[in-house]
Amino acid sequence: MTPPTRVPAPRAIRDLRLVLGFTVCLATLAASPAGATGRDFIDETSIAEGMRQGETGIELGADGRVDIQDQLQGWFAGATEYGITQRWLAETVVKGLSRGRGLEFAGWNLETRYVAVSQEQFPVAVAGALEWEVESSAAKHLLYERVLIPRLIMTRVFSGTLLTTGNAGLAWEIEPLHRTGFAWALGARWPDRRPVALGAEVTREPLERATRITPQLHFNMGEASIRLGGSFGVHPRPYHFIARIVVERELEL
Repeated sequence: MTPPTRVPAPRAIRDLRLVLGFTVCLATLAASPAGATGRDFIDETSIAEGMRQGETGIELGADGRVDIQDQLQGWFAGATEYGITQRWLAETVVKGLSRGRGLEFAGWNLETRYVAVSQEQFPVAVAGALEWEVESSAAKHLLYERVLIPRLIMTRVFSGTLLTTGNAGLAWEIEPLHRTGFAWALGARWPDRRPVALGAEVTREPLERATRITPQLHFNMGEASIRLGGSFGVHPRPYHFIARIVVERELEL
């Protein structure tokens, strides 16, 4: 007897179509002139580098996430960043998600970063960052989750082509629970600032007790930046796998 063919759930099909459609929009956007940094790693591991003073950038991202129930979720993010000075930048992010019930508001982030020491001044570039993250009830909890994350960023480029960076900080959850944990991330990319570069990062999220490993590709087209990657977890909470695309470009004002 031939076993019955397994048909994907309609919700998973709708989520997949939404992710793929948004990915096409990102690829179209990348064909436009761009000048924003696009230097951070795809799973949010940061580097100690600023922007040009007065530069404004826009970043769009799309995720396909497989959760611990093997359900596909579509996540989307839009970010705007601004170079206050050459060393000091600010960024805001708005996130949405789809689980087959249409697009829902998932939360927002605010971040500021200041480069205290550049590699021209010291063997390692050093920056401090502060992030305020809010996730809605649609994202994870019955209540809003609020997390404050101060962190230290140290970056060095070896021989002009091997970029390495490390992040260390404290994740402080204020709501709905009161808890803290040590968060860290490591990243490497080679050859840096070339048209195509290979990279990898390891990130630790203490509140989720999850460690993610993310191999990735970075495309630098001079006036555009595209990052592609996939994350899998050592402790798969809350997602078994995350596929992500991020496009960054200058915002024409």
